[in-house]
Amino acid sequence: MFDAVEIGRRISRLRKEKDMTQPALADVMGVSFQAVSNWERGASMPDIGKLPELAQALGVSVDELLGGGRGGDLIRSVIDGNEEAFVKNERITLSEAGEAAPLLKPKQVTRIVKAIEEEKEQRANEMPGAEQSGANPEDGMNLESLVSIAPFLDDDYLDELAARLAPDIGIGKLAALAPFLSEKTLGKLAKAAVKNGGTLDELAAIAPFLDEDDLGDIALTVMQNGGTLGELAAIAPFLDEEDLGKVAHEAIKNGSTLAELAAIAPFLDEDDLGKIALACVEGGGSVSQVAAIAPFLEEHDLDQIVSSVLKQGQKLSDASALFPFLSHETLRKLVEDALKKNDTVSLSKISKFL
Repeated sequence: MFDAVEIGRRISRLRKEKDMTQPALADVMGVSFQAVSNWERGASMPDIGKLPELAQALGVSVDELLGGGRGGDLIRSVIDGNEEAFVKNERITLSEAGEAAPLLKPKQVTRIVKAIEEEKEQRANEMPGAEQSGANPEDGMNLESLVSIAPFLDDDYLDELAARLAPDIGIGKLAALAPFLSEKTLGKLAKAAVKNGGTLDELAAIAPFLDEDDLGDIALTVMQNGGTLGELAAIAPFLDEEDLGKVAHEAIKNGSTLAELAAIAPFLDEDDLGKIALACVEGGGSVSQVAAIAPFLEEHDLDQIVSSVLKQGQKLSDASALFPFLSHETLRKLVEDALKKNDTVSLSKISKFL
């Protein structure tokens, strides 16, 4: 890739050799003094359309201005309007295209990459097996080369290339490209990956870039197909609370425990969590299970849960792990109940929190 700082130093040196000031060069170029200053400091690069004019003003060729190399030759071909023929004749690689990309417009970069892919496909058709036996690895499309050029490609074409690459590299590795892909394409790739055996752990790498609806659909599908709440924890921070609530209800319905629910409890809506916990104990579950999620429950839900299990006949001592989270009002009622039953063990435990 072109070094903006090095090119800036070259512009500065050539300008001084011409005994020109920055404002004078700016006047010749029809740009602001600040633009020239930014070029020379490496803060920005000259627009490709300005390169011939800049090179002429400084008394050098475009290739010399850019420092030569195949990247410079490619830029020259773009200026001349024959980049597609140049790519095919000179067998430009994606790596070399990446060098020139920062100076080009997205449509120009896209045309170049398409030409590279077409030329590679043509060679493969003419010489079957050549790609496997003797092709330069830099010629082919791979994750590293695509990431380097992704910020400069047309969005639709980048989506197309990512979709082509995803089955070979796995959804997790696609995270490097995720910031540049459309949510629609990323959602399709994520759903296909999970359908074909990809895990939620792998999906977590791209979860921040997925549409919440797509992520919710994926999570629900995984749980319906036997996924665990522990697996779901990897993407829970990125799920919509409503979707996460649906998934949690589905998991409990399919036999998951409140202890397992603890993995996603920090991300659940408190009302949903309270309803799930109450339903579990009213359905015959032990109140001791609630301890795993107690820190994430609202006080009034915990009070209601303890009241419910005591009415069912569960022992007060079974609820001792919940004492630190109960309201003082409920604790006083429990004290009264323990005194009636002469439950000195529970009295001792409750008294620590009054």
